[in-house]
Amino acid sequence: MKNNRMRFRSWLAGTTAALALGAIPSGLLAQEAPADADEAASGNFDTIIVTAKRIEQNVYEAPVAVTVFGPEALEQRNADNIIDIGKYVPNLTVTNFGAGNPSSQFPSIRGIGFQDHLIVIDPTVGVYVDGVYLGRQIGQNLSLSNIERLEVLRGPQGTLFGRNSIGGAINIITQQPGDEELATINLQAGTRGRLAGDVYANTRLTDTLAVSVSFGIDKRNGIGDFLNIPNPEARVGELQDISGRVALKWTPNDRLSIRLTADGNDGKNGQSPFTTTIKVPPGGCTAEDIADLFGPFALACAGGLDPVTSQSEDPFDSNSGQADLAQATNSAYGISGIIEYALADNLDLKLIGSYRHSEYEGGLDDDGAELDFLSFPEVGEAEQYSFELQLSGQSGIFDYVGGLYYFDEEGFNFQQPTTFNSFGGGLFEQTQETRSYAVFGNIGVQVTDDLRVSGGIRYTDDSKEATADLGFAPEFGGSADFSEVTWEASATYALADDLNIYGTVARGYQSGQFPARPFGGAATFFATDPVTATNYEAGIKGEPFSWLQMSLSGFYTEYNSFPAQVSTIGPDGFITVTDDAGDLRSVGVEWEGNIRYGNFSLNTSIGYIDSEFENVEEGSSIANGNRAALTPKWTIAIGPQVGFDLPGGTVTTRVDYSYRSSMEGQPNNAATAFIESRDLLGFNITYEPTDADWSISAYGKNITDERYTQAALDVGPYVLNILSNDASEFGIKFSRTFR
Repeated sequence: MKNNRMRFRSWLAGTTAALALGAIPSGLLAQEAPADADEAASGNFDTIIVTAKRIEQNVYEAPVAVTVFGPEALEQRNADNIIDIGKYVPNLTVTNFGAGNPSSQFPSIRGIGFQDHLIVIDPTVGVYVDGVYLGRQIGQNLSLSNIERLEVLRGPQGTLFGRNSIGGAINIITQQPGDEELATINLQAGTRGRLAGDVYANTRLTDTLAVSVSFGIDKRNGIGDFLNIPNPEARVGELQDISGRVALKWTPNDRLSIRLTADGNDGKNGQSPFTTTIKVPPGGCTAEDIADLFGPFALACAGGLDPVTSQSEDPFDSNSGQADLAQATNSAYGISGIIEYALADNLDLKLIGSYRHSEYEGGLDDDGAELDFLSFPEVGEAEQYSFELQLSGQSGIFDYVGGLYYFDEEGFNFQQPTTFNSFGGGLFEQTQETRSYAVFGNIGVQVTDDLRVSGGIRYTDDSKEATADLGFAPEFGGSADFSEVTWEASATYALADDLNIYGTVARGYQSGQFPARPFGGAATFFATDPVTATNYEAGIKGEPFSWLQMSLSGFYTEYNSFPAQVSTIGPDGFITVTDDAGDLRSVGVEWEGNIRYGNFSLNTSIGYIDSEFENVEEGSSIANGNRAALTPKWTIAIGPQVGFDLPGGTVTTRVDYSYRSSMEGQPNNAATAFIESRDLLGFNITYEPTDADWSISAYGKNITDERYTQAALDVGPYVLNILSNDASEFGIKFSRTFR
C-alpha cells in the first residue's frame, strides 16, 4: 500500500503542480520550487483541525469545501470582520445593506443569499459562534479578535448545521479559558481616523476554574459628509464600536466541564454611503404623471425633484436633509452555557444553551435630497433562545453524533414617521415569532484504513406567526408551518498520506417566508413555499507534495422553489415581493492553494460559478436564464508572502489582491441594478524581534482607493446603490503578549 501511495504521489505531483502554477499569474513566484519536491523538508504545513461535521477532523478528511482562517492568517490579511473575509473565500460575497446601518453583514455563498434585514426574512447562510446560531446578522458582536479559528463551509449544511444554512455556514470558534495562560494587547492607528485597541487575558484561577476576558474599541472616521445637515451626529460611513466577552470554564474532574460566556457590543455609526437616482418617464412627465400623486413617477414629476442635482458631486457625500437618519446605532448582548460530560471513555454528552438580544436604529432617505420626499427611519429588535443536546462517540470502526435542537425567536421592525411621495406621518411595523424543532443524527464508518463513509439525517419542524401594520389599514397577519427531512451521504478516500478525495450528496432546506413590506395588503400576506436544495460535490484536498497544500472541488446544486426578492413601488408604498420564482441551478469549481518554500509562501483562491434560474413559474418577475443576485462568476484572491531574517529579528511582508467580477444586484437582472467588478489591493509588513514578546506592523487596505458599489436595487421610479465603506487606509499596529 505504501509503495502504491508513493507511485500515486509522484504521478499527482506533476499534475497538481501544473494546475497550481496555472492558477498563478506570472511574476509572482519569488523562488523556484526544489528540483525534487519530495526532498523538500517535511512538516511544511501545520495540521488544521475543523469541526465542520460536529466532530474534530483533519481538514483534509472533512468531506466538505471549507476554508479555515486562524488568528495569524486573519492578522496577515488585515481582516477585521466578516466583510473582510468575503474578499478571500471563493464564491463568497458579503454585503451590508440593512437599514443604512454599516454594522449589518450579509453573506452569500454559491449564489444563495439575501440582502434584506427585516424580521420576516431569514438569512440563507448560518453564522455560528461556539455552536450558537445567530438568528440576525445586523448589530451582532462579530469581532474577529481573540478567536481560535473561523471556518467557512460552502454548500447546503442541512444535517448538522441545520438552521438557515442552505447556502453554507460560517463557524466561529473562540479561544477557551485555560487553554493557554497569557495576556495580549493590540493597538492600531491609521488614516481615516482609525483608532482601535483590544486586550485579552486568559488564566487559571484554580486547578479547576479558568477565566478569559476580552475588551475592544474600534473607531474610524466617515467616508463622506452630510452637506445639508448642520452639525450631524456622525459622518457618512463613520464607525465606532465597543465590544467585550467574559468566559468561565469549570472542570471539576476529567469527565465534566461547564463553560459560561457573556458577550456584548455597542455601536454608534454613520449612515452607510449610498446614492439614489430618480427616474422620470421615458417620454418625459405628462399631465397625468404630474396629477397622479401616488403614481410610480410622482417623486420625479409631481415632486419636482431634479434627478441630476439631487445627487452630490461626490457620491460618498449626502444631500439628505433628514438629520434623524445621519446616525445608525446597534447593540447586542448574549449569554451561553456549554456543559460537556463524558458518559464513558468514547461517549460524550454536550448541552448548548443560549439567549441573545439585538437591536438597531437606522433608516434611509431614499430620495437622497434635502427636501423630504421618501424617508424611512427604522428601529428593530430581536431576541432568541436556543438549546442543543448532542450525543457523540466512537465504537470500533464507527463514529456518530446525534441530537435535539430547539430555537425560538421574536422580533420586530418599526418605521415612524415615514414619508412617501412627500406625504409624511406614515407608519410601518412587522413582527414575527419563529419556533423550530429538530432531531438529527450522523454516523461514520472507517471501512478500511483509507476509506471512510458517512451518512446523516435531520428532521426539522418550523412554525411562524407574523403581522404587518401599514398605518392606514387594520393590522393583518398570518401563520405557517413547515417540516422537512434533510440528509447527507459522503465518502472520503486517502490516495496518499495527507491527500484525500471526497464525494458528497446533501439535501438542504429552509422554511418559507412572509413578504417584507407587504404594501399590497392582506391579500398578499402569505408565506412562500419552503426551499430545498440538492448538492452534488466532489473534490481533492491535501498535500500532494511537501511544498503544496491544496483543495479543488466541483459542485452542482439544484434549488427548488427558490424565493427570489424583487422590490417595486405600489400606490401605497414600497413593496418587496418574495417570489416562488422557480428553480435555481448552480454549477462551479473552487480552488485554494498554498505554496510554501523556505520563507516564501503564496496563497491562491479561485472560484467560478454559473448560477441561473430555470423552470420559472408563469407570472414571475424572474425569467429563465436570469443570473442569481450578488453572485460574481469569478472570485479570485492572491497573496504572496515572504520573510526576511535580519540582525535581531524577522520582517514578514505580505501583499493581498482580491477580485470580484461583475454581478447582478437583483434576481430579475434589472440593467440599472448591475454591479461592476472591483479589484482590491492591500499589504502588511510585520517586524518581530528575536526572542521578544512584541511585534509592530505597517498595513494598507484598498491602497488604490477603489470606490465601488456593493449592492443595488431598482424599484421602478428610482435606483438605490449601496456603496462600499471600504476606502483606502494606511496605519500601524502594535501587539504584545505577556506570559
